[in-house]
Amino acid sequence: MRSLNEDLEAAQAFHGHLCHGMVMGVRLARYACRELGIDDPHKNRDLIVYVEMDRCASDAVSVVAGVTLGKRRLKWVDYGKMAATFVDLSTGRSVRVAPRPEVPHAGRDTDPLEYWKDWTDEQLFSCVPVDVCMPEEDKPGSPSRTAVCARCVEKIQDGREVVVDGETLCRACAHGAYYRLKND
Repeated sequence: MRSLNEDLEAAQAFHGHLCHGMVMGVRLARYACRELGIDDPHKNRDLIVYVEMDRCASDAVSVVAGVTLGKRRLKWVDYGKMAATFVDLSTGRSVRVAPRPEVPHAGRDTDPLEYWKDWTDEQLFSCVPVDVCMPEEDKPGSPSRTAVCARCVEKIQDGREVVVDGETLCRACAHGAYYRLKND
């Protein structure tokens, strides 16, 4: 496993700055990997991580754990929490790590490295074993199946299609999209 300083430097290089969220994300990921007995997460192709926020800490977790969305080993669940669940497919073990309720908000006017240096991982985080029900469609590898949306005619991978009144649709056509087509 890389040293804490190496992980902090890699996370900072990827993210662009080092803040409290980055330090917490690096520490969170290192703690989870250690609890699962994963010495080098970058060589572990069986590690899947669910992050629960789209903030700085998620970038740090991704860098330290060596997981990405494109390799289907990083999953984002929008709970708005600084927490992550680490799943080792090879052993079937999973842990969820989150800051303990008593951990204070550091504020922007403090040096993140200095502020957190005297806290142990056990003081900062709860780390609890969990079970994760992961459908085959969510696992890394080639798409499990492909469908075509009857309205927009775009391909839909990995069971993300929905059937409405007998019609196969993508989620955007079925439920409304986050975007809207411009009328030129």
